[in-house]
Amino acid sequence: MGQLVRLNTVFGNKKLPVIIDRDISALESEILSLPNLRGFWDMSDTASRTVSDGKITKILDKSAAANHLVADHSSAPVVDSSVLGGLSSAYFDGSVGMVSEDNVFNAAWDKVTFVVFAVKSEITNPINTVLVAGKTNATVTIYANNSNIWINSANLFLNGGGNLPGKPISVIASTNLTENRSTIRSEKSVVQQSNLAPRTLKTEPIYIGKWPESANREVAIGWKGYIGHVMVFNSYIEDSQYISDLLLEYARRKYNTSAWENR
Repeated sequence: MGQLVRLNTVFGNKKLPVIIDRDISALESEILSLPNLRGFWDMSDTASRTVSDGKITKILDKSAAANHLVADHSSAPVVDSSVLGGLSSAYFDGSVGMVSEDNVFNAAWDKVTFVVFAVKSEITNPINTVLVAGKTNATVTIYANNSNIWINSANLFLNGGGNLPGKPISVIASTNLTENRSTIRSEKSVVQQSNLAPRTLKTEPIYIGKWPESANREVAIGWKGYIGHVMVFNSYIEDSQYISDLLLEYARRKYNTSAWENR
């Protein structure tokens, strides 16, 4: 039987094709074993979702919490099979969304991290489109305008490099609610800040792609674009460089993000 041998060297012929390892099974297994994982919803996994007439009405939670996302057929995202690196995803049009069956957040948490892979599909007005929020809590969130990725009601933003629509958003957004500090990390950049405005969690379900009903629709709308996966941790992931690298490598392999650079 043949073997694949990896050589620690650089070849002079730069026209050789690049071998990209897209096997994520070992990485996903390791992510699922992390002790503070409180939710893992994979919109690209056909085995984890229920589809009716092209709409995703349920996504199983891969974490030990088994807290699944659901949506009525009339307000469910649709399946897209062409945008996210050859994988399918959930497309949200700004007016649809999903909610967890049970509480995800706990008011007693002092730390929370969101991990998201998504693509905003177009320039929007209002400019802010919400990826993740509490069912009633609009202050601990992750969202994007047309240029940057923001968290927690404008507490901190990561420069998206200009016109954000059409670009992959692969981010880890961590907040220490007791110390009022946050970090947002992507493949290429990181921003962190302390002494931020205080934010608190409520014990409640999570919204994916939805803006809480009580929030101002002139400020933001639901997500307008594609979502590949969302994770929630009850920890400050930025404190562990290894876990940050693991989560970003998972997205990098899964969606072949290096190919997006040539678009």
